[in-house]
Amino acid sequence: MDLFKLEPGLAIWTWITFGILFFLLAKYVIPMILKNLQDREEYISSSVDRTAQVEARLKEIEGERSEILKKAESEADALLLETRKNGEELKKSLADQARKEAAAILEQAREQASRERQAMLEQLQDDLADFVCEASEKVVGFAFTGDREKEFTRDLVREL
Repeated sequence: MDLFKLEPGLAIWTWITFGILFFLLAKYVIPMILKNLQDREEYISSSVDRTAQVEARLKEIEGERSEILKKAESEADALLLETRKNGEELKKSLADQARKEAAAILEQAREQASRERQAMLEQLQDDLADFVCEASEKVVGFAFTGDREKEFTRDLVREL
């Protein structure tokens, strides 16, 4: 048995088989792979854009929260200045009332900001869970569309 013996017929058929296989791969398989890669790149790019939008919205909400707190503090200061102008007896009673109102306004503003932030975080978690389901579907090839799978991913995202 000669392993290194050159047989022209076998070499020709090997090259023909290689050429046919190369042609089939180049014509059918490689374009599909390139298209799938391009689709995945577009999907990831759109997901990054959505994430940037969510982050921008979160920054806007933080700014609004700061404005609400500043406004509440300025209102409280205005109430305090107004009470100082009154008489000694009236001054004490109005100062106590103004402090209570300022604290209530500030607490309401904090509660409102906290509720808005929590709602935004929950929305972000839901969006992220949906994104994870979609990405898992692309990677694994199995659709995570059931309520049980979506709830599992939402719980996983909330733990993070």
